[in-house]
Amino acid sequence: MNAYNIVISLHDKRKKKKLLLLCLNKALLHTSKLCRYRKSSSNISSFNNSSLLICNEKEKDGSRDNSILSDVKKKSDFIQYVFKWGIGNKFRSDPENRYHPVHLHRSKEVTIRKSYFESVNKNIKYEDLNEQWEVFWFENNKLNAKPFPVKKYGIETAKREAFKFYESLKAENRVNTKPQYESEVEGVHYDVVTNCWVSFYRLNNFPVCRSFSAEYHGFETAKRMAIDRVNKHKK
Repeated sequence: MNAYNIVISLHDKRKKKKLLLLCLNKALLHTSKLCRYRKSSSNISSFNNSSLLICNEKEKDGSRDNSILSDVKKKSDFIQYVFKWGIGNKFRSDPENRYHPVHLHRSKEVTIRKSYFESVNKNIKYEDLNEQWEVFWFENNKLNAKPFPVKKYGIETAKREAFKFYESLKAENRVNTKPQYESEVEGVHYDVVTNCWVSFYRLNNFPVCRSFSAEYHGFETAKRMAIDRVNKHKK
């Protein structure tokens, strides 16, 4: 019995020690509400900081993506372009089916190649005002031109038809070299567009220009008239 009592007394002593240690820990630890709030606020601030870091990283990634896209667009062979007079097709190429009234704007934005407005032939040019491809050639010592509007034929067809027409002119030997006309008199020039000899002189200190039609007077007669007019008013 004595041994049993000794064991129980030892067990009770151990329990008392544990209880004493627990009480001491509770007394030493500061677990006020303020401390709890401080802990929670620190957690929130750390969470906010981490979220800000994540947002900044996303913004950086977004800016990188935008810069990459802009670089891709710069290197792209296509551009956005607005044809203000509209875009034709095979149906519109028939004169009976053209747009009416023709002077109204029919703006249409499309994606085209950057090289669309470039021409390897100096006699075929794109005219921006009327949005048309024009073919120029000299025939019978006179400059001629024929337009191929985008609003009538379409974007690619207008350019293709212009080149096709120029090839047909060459096949028919209708393309001549640019004529060179010189009067050897200062102030007298030949205008290939109007087919006129033009004289420039001053009358009472005012500049004056007079044209003499080669079609009406004849080529040599118009030239002589222009020279005579300049010589008459020379000082």
